[in-house]
Amino acid sequence: MAHRNKVSRWKIILRAWPPAGALFVLLSFCITAFWTVYSLTQDPWGLRWLEPLAAFLAGTGAFILAAILIFRKVDSARAESDSYGLARGLATGYYFNFVRPLVAVLNDPNHPLHQQVRDMGDYELEALVVGLPQSMEDFDPGRHDTLLEGLSKGPDAPFVLEEIKVNIEGRPRPVWTKLARSKTGKTAILVDIPTTLSVIADFARFFAEQELGDAPGADDAVIEAREEIVADSQTGQFQEVLIEFIDVMNKVGSMESRFLSPASVLHVVSFKRLRRRMDELADH
Repeated sequence: MAHRNKVSRWKIILRAWPPAGALFVLLSFCITAFWTVYSLTQDPWGLRWLEPLAAFLAGTGAFILAAILIFRKVDSARAESDSYGLARGLATGYYFNFVRPLVAVLNDPNHPLHQQVRDMGDYELEALVVGLPQSMEDFDPGRHDTLLEGLSKGPDAPFVLEEIKVNIEGRPRPVWTKLARSKTGKTAILVDIPTTLSVIADFARFFAEQELGDAPGADDAVIEAREEIVADSQTGQFQEVLIEFIDVMNKVGSMESRFLSPASVLHVVSFKRLRRRMDELADH
């Protein structure tokens, strides 16, 4: 996860470079390199090649300086946003308010939800699959609806999808989630895309505009890069914290209750791999 975030960070920062500026820098390097080689071939023992070499070194220095400034402008938003601990708070709330109760339900064969699902056509409730957004576009709830609708609408849709209410003992309100039933088998799956993560987009936009949004000559590409790097960082942290909770629950599950162990019933995947994992569980 750390390696993926580092790679994503560099990709985001590179996109902050103005296209025209990057093109002129590239042309300048090519011309200066040609000039240096030409001068060396024409006067290898003279000093004519020092002039293009000086230009080459000056251009390289300017490029490195610009890269450092852009990196600091973009990455400063990530560092500042991390100090708020938003991802850990969201992951904690999501796990204990949503994931943990549903894991207990899935692991309890006597819970009424299992019989309710069997009454729909002798289905067996197998797992909870959570899809996590990985880019700024994925935070749009409209994309969530489109992806979920793709599971159940159209001639090739593999599942019947419906919203279902899950009553949790000791809680005043039920948990609402999506139930996907296989069209070709008897597997039923609970599926969710955390809408709580939609706040990360607003959070990222807020930090992206800090110090730059109202500044004279603020570059839109840098602001967009700051926004995306905050979202990428917070999503990565959310997943890390969620996996951390899962690992802890696996380790202490036998000490607390086997019904709370998510080892065999919880699957956390990226937004793009949600359908693939569901197909695997349903043997499609």
